[in-house]
Amino acid sequence: MARARKSSATHIPELDHRANSELARRAQRVTFIYVPLSIIVSLVTDLHQNYPRETYGFIGLFLLMGLIRARLTRNFETNHDSSPTLWMRKFSLYTLIPAVALGSIAPLVFFSQGPGWDFIICILSLTGVSAGATSSLSARKNIFHAFQALLLIPTVIVLVFFGEGKTQGLTLLLVLWLGQIVILGHYFHKEFWSGLNAQYQLKLRATALENANTKVEQANRTKGDFLANMSHEIRTPLNGIIGMTDLVLESDLNEQQKDYLNDVKSSGETLLTIINEILDFSKIEAGAIELESIPFSVDQMLQKVVRPLRYSAENRADELIVELDPELPQNLMGDPHRIWQILTNLAGNAVKFTENGKITIGAEHLGNTNGRCTLMLRVSDTGIGIPEEAQSTIFKEFSQADGSTTRKFGGTGLGLAISQKLVTLMDGEITLSSTEGQGSTFAILLHLDIAADEATPAKKLQAKSSSHNLSGLRVLLAEDNTVNAKLASRLLEKSGVVVEWAHDGKEAVEA
Repeated sequence: MARARKSSATHIPELDHRANSELARRAQRVTFIYVPLSIIVSLVTDLHQNYPRETYGFIGLFLLMGLIRARLTRNFETNHDSSPTLWMRKFSLYTLIPAVALGSIAPLVFFSQGPGWDFIICILSLTGVSAGATSSLSARKNIFHAFQALLLIPTVIVLVFFGEGKTQGLTLLLVLWLGQIVILGHYFHKEFWSGLNAQYQLKLRATALENANTKVEQANRTKGDFLANMSHEIRTPLNGIIGMTDLVLESDLNEQQKDYLNDVKSSGETLLTIINEILDFSKIEAGAIELESIPFSVDQMLQKVVRPLRYSAENRADELIVELDPELPQNLMGDPHRIWQILTNLAGNAVKFTENGKITIGAEHLGNTNGRCTLMLRVSDTGIGIPEEAQSTIFKEFSQADGSTTRKFGGTGLGLAISQKLVTLMDGEITLSSTEGQGSTFAILLHLDIAADEATPAKKLQAKSSSHNLSGLRVLLAEDNTVNAKLASRLLEKSGVVVEWAHDGKEAVEA
């Protein structure tokens, strides 16, 4: 009840609008009910014979009020929104005028025919109308109270002052009825406004949650965009550090200095790998990853995956095996760099978690359909395996089997999450089969178009270009990063290239 009073007192426009809309909707159902009711009462009580003018006047009044109320309620949005206060005044007037007319029927019958059966019929009709108004008008207490008073109190007054004997007993019944109707109307009013308030609060909370969610999504997009845009700025100095370290390692150093610099290089490469994973994940989350569709050889890609891992595998006494299905088409269409990234990640993990074991990287041809090849890529190892309870979360970002994995083997926990997201972007599927202590197998199912035979392998073009003698060649280097400019210059000068350095685009154009 307190909530309902608070809502009415604060005049929340949205709640007032919804309450009036419900009032109009309920009124439409009983707009013309008084017309047949008055006709039936006049016929039963012979009012149409004793008071023909008054009877036809009542019927005409109810019909007119019904038409006006029908127009007022059917065009609710237009009429109400232009002036809510005026609409409510009109609705109240066209509702209470019929109440005055109805309330005068019983006294008219009482004075014309006495407190007989016709009078009882009138009272029963009035109580029926009173009960119906409890539901249709309880949304607005003021109208409800006024309607009930105008409908029943005239009859109560007549009975109090002019009734005799048992007839006066009807007064008590009508008063009790009126009291019960008022109590029931208050209950309906409370429930109605409590429901409106609950819906309103729910809407406010939903809006607040939606706004908060929008802000979070915007913040995530901003963060992702920022990290994606920072890719060049972060990787550039790291590449400079690693490249300059390589140059220093080629100079005359003692063993201790080489050992220190190798540690610096190794740490830099590890840091670059971590940063690459974080930036790749952020790009994927920000929707900034665009996949290529170019011809590539699965065989060459597998060799590219295996080549840098052989040294690490040998140091851990691991056997590194490549299995290639001879039925595979020579060239497929897809993004070889991203597939290489996925396999390198999986194979790198296999080497990292396997010692004195075997790592197998394989490609299997599962068939062709409408010019598309179904390719199954597998990376298997005989390493430590993954506990069953951890397998359900292994592809989640920042997730590893347990905390000791990070401490012992390192890593961000993003590699598998990135791999799964990339596979999903390719409309593929990645699955895991693992037994703790026996090893793991990651399987990737891809559907790739078969490349045309006339596609020129990139390897041949590369071999052709690499055969040129670069000695004496003059090269203009445009680079705004000093460290990277020095690094590129040193590397080119080692091949006999004469380098002219432009610090920015303007200098490059002038040169």
